[in-house]
Amino acid sequence: MNIRIERAEADPDRLDEEIAALVKGMLKRGDKQSDIAACFLINGGRISEINTGQRFAETAPAPEAELPPRAPYPSPFELWQANRETWRARVALEKALHLIQEAMVAVHKVEQR
Repeated sequence: MNIRIERAEADPDRLDEEIAALVKGMLKRGDKQSDIAACFLINGGRISEINTGQRFAETAPAPEAELPPRAPYPSPFELWQANRETWRARVALEKALHLIQEAMVAVHKVEQR
């Protein structure tokens, strides 16, 4: 059985000047390049290129107050799980809202008598 996995297309817009400024700020703060790559889900080679000035050489580092927190960062699976749980919470809240609205209508009807 031959299984062929296609590689995802590179997205040149994924790494822009704003992200590069954050990367530079994180490097300045002392974050590891591998942690920075994990934070933005980009190839570590792009972090190295920013670090050496091969890319975004003129971009200034973002101020520390604007930087993401330090590592560890959640894995894509952990993010997916969190998103799934958030969606479940949203559905539950929407059901609760509907019940609250029904109760408010019932109270209003009683008050009108």
